[in-house]
Amino acid sequence: MSSRALRKAQREREEQEQLQKLKHEEAEEGEDGEDDVPAVSAKASAFAMLGEEEDEVDDDEGGAPLDTNEEQSTTAAVPQKSAKKKKKKRGKAKAAQAQAEPIPDDLDEIDKALKQLSTSRTSAHAGTTSAGVNAAVDETNRLLAIDTSHLHAQNEMRRLFGRAALEQQDDDEPPAANQVAGGNRRQQRRAHQMGLAQALRGQGNVGGRSGGLAAMALRRNIFIQGKEEWPIATGGGLGMEIEEKRPDGTILYRFVHNRMYQDVQSQFEMCVESMDPNRLVLLLQHNPYHISTLLQVSEIAKQERDHSTSGDLLERALFSFGRAVHSTFAKNLGEGKARLDFRRPENREFWLASWRYMQNLSMRGTWRTVYEWTKLLLSLSPEVDPYALWLVLDQYALRSRQDLDYLNLSRNATFKAAHKDMPNVQLSQGLAEFKGGNKGKGKQILFTAIGRFPWVVARLMHELNLDPPPAVWGKEPRTEKEKLHSELYATRAKDVWNTPENAALLTEIAAAIPPDTPSAPINADDLTSSEARHVLLSDTPALIALLPRHFTARLTSASDPLAPEDSISSYTTTRSRTADSGPHHPNGGISDAAESLRELQGLHGWFANLFPWFRPTDSENEAGDELHRPSEEEIETRIREAGVSEETIVERTQRMMMLQQRLMGGGMPGEGEELGLGAFGPGLRQRGAVGEAPDREVEQGLRARVEDADEDAEG
Repeated sequence: MSSRALRKAQREREEQEQLQKLKHEEAEEGEDGEDDVPAVSAKASAFAMLGEEEDEVDDDEGGAPLDTNEEQSTTAAVPQKSAKKKKKKRGKAKAAQAQAEPIPDDLDEIDKALKQLSTSRTSAHAGTTSAGVNAAVDETNRLLAIDTSHLHAQNEMRRLFGRAALEQQDDDEPPAANQVAGGNRRQQRRAHQMGLAQALRGQGNVGGRSGGLAAMALRRNIFIQGKEEWPIATGGGLGMEIEEKRPDGTILYRFVHNRMYQDVQSQFEMCVESMDPNRLVLLLQHNPYHISTLLQVSEIAKQERDHSTSGDLLERALFSFGRAVHSTFAKNLGEGKARLDFRRPENREFWLASWRYMQNLSMRGTWRTVYEWTKLLLSLSPEVDPYALWLVLDQYALRSRQDLDYLNLSRNATFKAAHKDMPNVQLSQGLAEFKGGNKGKGKQILFTAIGRFPWVVARLMHELNLDPPPAVWGKEPRTEKEKLHSELYATRAKDVWNTPENAALLTEIAAAIPPDTPSAPINADDLTSSEARHVLLSDTPALIALLPRHFTARLTSASDPLAPEDSISSYTTTRSRTADSGPHHPNGGISDAAESLRELQGLHGWFANLFPWFRPTDSENEAGDELHRPSEEEIETRIREAGVSEETIVERTQRMMMLQQRLMGGGMPGEGEELGLGAFGPGLRQRGAVGEAPDREVEQGLRARVEDADEDAEG
């Protein structure tokens, strides 16, 4: 036998002896024997391989005596590793068995407490719930859970059009100012819009680039992803804190303003009182993330038809809110447990910013994002629903193809009382079932809903230019609330039903209803403040005209429409304290001039939405421009399309003239000064009531414009 074979046989014999020795030690010492096994370096196997190579070389050269001690040290590594693996497996099995066993009595109190805590945490992660949790509340919270990835419109744009569409958004650079300096009125207005957008961009040059967001834009924001061109600044003192942890598991949060933010809020109110939009823009340049200023300047851009800048300012406001949220807000929002109190003005700004952002997104057609934002606002106050979101949630769900989610949400027992008298919910439930594949059940729901609310379907068929069947023809709403609900649904749902399949379905179901089918009981309830607030925020003149007078008279501010009567003020600004020391209005602690001014804002906004030629432009910028004076036919066409009665236009025109005369005689800007109201709500520039003549004298110009408006309306 060769020397190489002898050495191999000797190694095998030594390995067997070593294994028997280890088994004997394990039997005697048990688990403690693991500590007695000497640790072997990981490099031992490498040396063993080196030793084997040396042995092969020696064998080829004639062989040399083998050092047995070295061989023993190298071959001992394999059995030690295998023994350790077996002991680890036994240890894991024993640990699992120990978790299943009850807590032993010989442990002290601290060990028992730790053991019990570990067991409770394990059961919590396994899905068990503690006693006292309401299953209905748990189900409601699950339905109201928000997926924050759907709050970002870029994600939906990427899914719809691909990444290339987003990359091309910034390709269009604005032309130089000298290229549009002398054009027509539309070109000059575009130059004014670009000037506003440029004024609100990041300022200053730092390190060779414009002073915009850099690393901050890459940080994830729960609401809006930041943009690099936005200015670098902090939130200015905006924060969030926990107000209450409720027994049902929900958490009540509140936005808060520190002292520095309150000082800026006082400056904002002074800028509003000055009636100078340029001061608001200047304030925003120094405080680029002040929420009230962002919302107000966004409305200015919107009335200038600059929807891109308006949406950008709204995104910046929501970005500021996202930076200020509490560390636990995102988690609880994802679980449907986050709540906000609408009575606090700081919280109401978030509602308003979100609603206006939803309207801006609707113009882009990103309905999935709009639906998620609507659910977010509903989840923050599901019991109160201050924006009456059930009047529009169904339309966003159908357009975004979230039929199943809407059905589950609307059929939840918690929300049934909130929308039991809303015909749009029942009609949309039937259409959602039909589109979801359950055609038989969908037709049955539609059959019941059309029989209960035939006047809604009659109004819808009028919008779709369909001939109503006998069971629907001639049906009219019986109360003002039913009329408002009919108008809301018909104007919003006509695009959803205006397809060959859906139109045929509507005609088929309506024709199958017997003429003597009993309708729903008369809904004689008064309109709620939430419904009135919803209509006012829709910016639709025909719908606003349906509101009772006591609601439109309360519209004192475009930045806080229809504030609740039980509003909770966290602090008083310097301007408010000054106003409180002066003459008081009997109903609210606001001076008569400020009250008249804010009511005038609402009237100008109403006319701006009714007549497209009501353009908020400055007289000095348009001196010499060709003004569009509408003909009587154009005015009559707009009134007929909007569905506003002639009496309403005459009444509101007279009211506007009275308020303007009151302001002229009450210490407002006098002769030779322009009454620039562009910063205060929809359409609030003093030029262009209906068809105006440009006058140099302010008082004469006011009277002439209002008289023209009255004459055109009567014509």
